[in-house]
Amino acid sequence: MTHNEILGIIDIGSNSIRLVIYELDQDGAYRIIHEDKYAARLSNVVEQDGTILRHSLGKAITILRQFRATCEAYQTKLIRAAATAAIRNAGNAPEIIGWLEAETGLTIECVSGDQEAYYGFLGVTQSIDLADGYVVDIGGGSTEITVFRDRKRLHSISLPIGAVNSHARYGGEDQWTEANVNALCNEVIQALSNQDWVTQHPGLPLIGLGGTMRTLAKVEQKRTQYSLPVTHHYEIGAEEMENIARSLPHLTSAQRKKVPGLAKDRADIIVPGVLILRTVFRIIQGDRYVVSGAGLRDGLLRDLLAEGKPVVPDALRDSIRNFIHFGPPIPEKRLNRINHDALTLYTALHGSAPDPADARILYTISMLHMAGKQINYFRYPQHSAYWIMNASIYGLSHRETILSAIAADYHPKKRTPQLLHKHKDILKDSDERHAHRLGSLLRVTEAINRSESITSIKATKENDSLQMQFICTAEPLLELSGLEEAVKDLQEAWGVTLTHSIQQASRE
Repeated sequence: MTHNEILGIIDIGSNSIRLVIYELDQDGAYRIIHEDKYAARLSNVVEQDGTILRHSLGKAITILRQFRATCEAYQTKLIRAAATAAIRNAGNAPEIIGWLEAETGLTIECVSGDQEAYYGFLGVTQSIDLADGYVVDIGGGSTEITVFRDRKRLHSISLPIGAVNSHARYGGEDQWTEANVNALCNEVIQALSNQDWVTQHPGLPLIGLGGTMRTLAKVEQKRTQYSLPVTHHYEIGAEEMENIARSLPHLTSAQRKKVPGLAKDRADIIVPGVLILRTVFRIIQGDRYVVSGAGLRDGLLRDLLAEGKPVVPDALRDSIRNFIHFGPPIPEKRLNRINHDALTLYTALHGSAPDPADARILYTISMLHMAGKQINYFRYPQHSAYWIMNASIYGLSHRETILSAIAADYHPKKRTPQLLHKHKDILKDSDERHAHRLGSLLRVTEAINRSESITSIKATKENDSLQMQFICTAEPLLELSGLEEAVKDLQEAWGVTLTHSIQQASRE
């Protein structure tokens, strides 16, 4: 048996030091097998002259040693460690890197501002299927802004303005004064005043990376009692973010610590974080905020694995490929056939090919409806639905995620109505009918591909009748048996009657 490789990525940030350990197979598919972090807050130990003294690195050195020991326990082949703003902007950055390397045995890259923006962009494009947008990564000591169109990076800038160092300059122990709020916002405006490209792409989404964006998503989800507790690809409207940015600075520190969804260790730095974010949003004239759960560490991995072609062309297919490679041993050829047949039936029934959203949903349910077998074979459709909803599949909106989960565990008179009701805050009014249609397609195509007897299908619709032709290598006894129940759901969901014929496949 060939052993998979284990890689470690260490992000030495201005607020936190983070470790992610990945398992990679021979085809380049990967999954996270361990994560850890520690809020070292290196931005707070920068001296007035811009340097960091050796004795101020004690906690960072201890954590890096512990992270290296964890990597060794997992038998990592390679550890890639990268230091960002707090260290690169220090007046003695080379000396700091030397101290850390000598004390930990790690090789540490000092990542430039442009490189940090690039890695963040790679993390976004591998996790979200948006063609255009602004990536805004608010760290402890810097903020990176990138605009991309057609999934190509056009411009980037790194500002030495972050959540931790801004709190040190403008924040107090308790509430923020109006003067300090304005001072921080004006610093951001001034820093971007000579960057014409920042204002030349209005109406695009702001895709936020880092702890500030994730925390604000959790706060908004708690406030609205959002039914899917997943932050990746969560969207926040401009008005909702304005309300957060207006209220948080004027709460006391004790009051902020009691805000649902706001972790106590972020109660101080969330204020400068949201002010920076809101100011950038106004300048770029964004249309909404989108949360990315992937960022710098994902970009560092992507850059390492796909040098020369780092941008993922299709986030959904890449994400699903990673699962299939580490999931239960299900024939991928059969899954692809199910997807092909589902597209064939959808096109015949609907009269046209699916739009991009439905195509994504059909692909997801075709490839992942048996994912739950990795947990337990029995009741695997329920496990598959849970996995789809909670694994942050890259490339799907939250609505698409819910519809995929419902269709993967399609039980029109049992669990499907329950899931539709539970997530009515995310779904459209028309999605009840939509879920039934997509779920019934999966059940029929599952039955068609129950064994290897049916090699292909043809489908045509005339009035309210759907005619299916099965091209077979043998009598499809298993398939026809499974179709009996599945056909009833399809006929009811689509308002058609179904007939079929069998044609012997050519022996050539």
